[in-house]
Amino acid sequence: MTTPVTSGSRAMIETLRILDVSEGVAAPFCAKLLGDLGADVVKVEKPGVGDATRRVGPFQDDVPHPEKSAGFFFFNTSKRSIELDIESQAGKAQLARLVQRYDIVVASDSAEQLATRGLSLALLQSWNPALILTTISGFGSFGPYSSYQSSHAIACATGGWAQLCGVPEREPLQAGGATAETLSGAYGAAATLLAAWGRRRHGAGEHVDVSTQQAVLAGAQIPSLLYEYKGIVAQRYSSVGSGAGAGYMLPTETGYIGLNALTLPQWQMLCDFLGRGDIAEDPRYEGISWATPDDRLEEIREIFREALTGRSAEQLFHEAQARRVPFGLVPDLKMLFELPPHVERGFYVDVDHPTCGSVAVPGLPFKSTCGEPRLFRPPLLGEHTEQVLAEVADVPETASVGVQVTGPPNPLPLEGIRVLDLSMFFAGPAAAQICADAGADVIKVESIQRIDGWRGSGTLAQDDVPSWESSPYFNWINRNKRDITLNLTDPRGSEIVKTMVRDADVLIENYTPRVMDKFGLGYETLKEINPRLIMISLSGYGAHVSWRDYVAFGMSTEQMSGVAHLTGYPGDGPLFTGMTGGDLFSGVMGATDILAALHQRAETGQGQHLDFSQTEACNMYVGDAMTGWSLAAVDPGRRGNSNPAYLLQGIYPCRDDGWIAISCKSDDHLARLTGLVQPQADVLNEQDVSNWTAAHDKQHLMELLQDEGIPAGAVLDGPELLADEHLLRRGAFIPQDRPGVGIKHYPNQPYRLCLSDAPPTRRAPLLGEHLEEVLEVEAGLSSEQIVELVIDEVIGTVPLAAHFPR
Repeated sequence: MTTPVTSGSRAMIETLRILDVSEGVAAPFCAKLLGDLGADVVKVEKPGVGDATRRVGPFQDDVPHPEKSAGFFFFNTSKRSIELDIESQAGKAQLARLVQRYDIVVASDSAEQLATRGLSLALLQSWNPALILTTISGFGSFGPYSSYQSSHAIACATGGWAQLCGVPEREPLQAGGATAETLSGAYGAAATLLAAWGRRRHGAGEHVDVSTQQAVLAGAQIPSLLYEYKGIVAQRYSSVGSGAGAGYMLPTETGYIGLNALTLPQWQMLCDFLGRGDIAEDPRYEGISWATPDDRLEEIREIFREALTGRSAEQLFHEAQARRVPFGLVPDLKMLFELPPHVERGFYVDVDHPTCGSVAVPGLPFKSTCGEPRLFRPPLLGEHTEQVLAEVADVPETASVGVQVTGPPNPLPLEGIRVLDLSMFFAGPAAAQICADAGADVIKVESIQRIDGWRGSGTLAQDDVPSWESSPYFNWINRNKRDITLNLTDPRGSEIVKTMVRDADVLIENYTPRVMDKFGLGYETLKEINPRLIMISLSGYGAHVSWRDYVAFGMSTEQMSGVAHLTGYPGDGPLFTGMTGGDLFSGVMGATDILAALHQRAETGQGQHLDFSQTEACNMYVGDAMTGWSLAAVDPGRRGNSNPAYLLQGIYPCRDDGWIAISCKSDDHLARLTGLVQPQADVLNEQDVSNWTAAHDKQHLMELLQDEGIPAGAVLDGPELLADEHLLRRGAFIPQDRPGVGIKHYPNQPYRLCLSDAPPTRRAPLLGEHLEEVLEVEAGLSSEQIVELVIDEVIGTVPLAAHFPR
């Protein structure tokens, strides 16, 4: 029998009971995350065959076996398994009994697809009016493409990653691993916990609907935002860093090194470190766009390559980090298991399995003062059928009536929750954004001495708007927040934070571990003020490791996590994914862990400190590849657009420089495509497909292929994403009017709480915009005290930093 390994502490969400009726990657990953955090998850599998992932390699000993699949192993830890034909009359009767006892159903279909299987939301909620249904599908429910089939490559194409990933002279690329699908699964876990938290307050059921296309869009906001802000149609050029920063991954004698700079000061530091400070000051290199090809970028690449001569990757990494320059390594899968901070934190968990033996898998990306829940092995097929069905044997049979309980919309789940957001750039603010969009009062804390560095990325050059108010990235990730400035190096600034902590539920910060203690705001201090406070510290590598003070940003965590190692053309070097790196991965995972901690506090009354590692969090998104190494000694490396589980997959040229992703997952898909491309052919080759697609418009071809039952997706750029009919129908963009900037469209969350009030859509705050209301009401200061703080530059609305000219 499957038994969890625990640390002796209460699991974070052990009161939640989940039925996982899904297959594949995204939805099983959602359920796995919830199971690892302590929920009782029962996986419902087809009798005799189980989840289709059981038949996908790599396999231990390279022999197909339903209990030896690395992908199934990772995506289904911490679950029990039952065999049940839920579409038969007898199976549906048993499912009805289970639904009455369980809180959440997780499915890998859209709502429409689920209904065609006889499992509509109305039916499920007639069995249990308080049920939460989470549907995670390629395109989400309730739109023109809701019935369309998807894959990781198709999601990369239709969500904006493939438009950016690759080099101009070659085809667009999918990102490494199955990261589009794991990202949507992580979003699903966060949204499901939001719905469960809301139900604690109002008792009603919910439908959480997640779109993988929109999850990709959230990570690839560069195409749409750059187009609206600057008129740039970003092109694939991911041999350098994303549009939000500069970076190269260059070979050394001992592997690849990542050279990264997110801000102008970091760019100067990078050039100085390599002994080429002249590059940062040379007028020839001013005004380079890192989002489009430029000969000058190739010049810089060669200059930097020369500067690396005779130095090893590890030597460069540690020397750069000693000078606070955010370099990254690009380890392969074997090296990741040996990475010092992972070893020191015990991140990889050895799981004993009756068929596979001991297998190491990525664990949870945090350490908690309440103890960490520990994942346990995946189940054998049907291992717990008798046990689970016996648990509901006393539940009376329920008629399949399908009458959905109706009522007023649920209130937003986090109304009444207060979050102090002391984080900067992207990872912490992304976690805070999820809270803010769910109704929490999020107070963002900056300082005029050191404003959020994200305000300096991609800014407009306009006389009528301060540069620090015109960053597309800041203005996206900080919506629905109030903003104050506090100099935390001044005791008066830190005392104000302590005052606000008294009434706060959550504090988010992503400094390196030494900083909060330096401010006098370490967890030990804050918990004395508010024992119920949940504090999360999102550092690059964790607090109690030898690399604790090393700097990490999205580009470096993408490099360090294995994602970069898996992204690229076969036989060539690693590439950036083209998105904003690992920050969003960390932010979504951080939000999930915050919400789990809220659930635990509701049961125990205890707050806690989450010592969170961004690099560990990012590694979880390629956990199936990691398990492939530990289980089967397989490192797939860079495989371009192929997928070994499919009969054919690629991104092919279309008319007018367009591209389309096609995934033939089955004999039927391949036969249908062959009938269109080469009806008389016995074998369809890649060149035949390319020749055929080249004569078609990508959008029309996507619709043709999908109508023929063949999974396909057009590679969309910024203006095409903004105009996409399906995205518009689903409300994938939020229009917001910003002073001096005008109306721009920002990516929405990729999930909907379909039975709840609409989320707020307040624009991102101006620097210090809410000083007076927050300091008077929340901190209890008088007008005279506030004026004194302004005079002494403890607070303000204009940055002092020289690189933010007014």
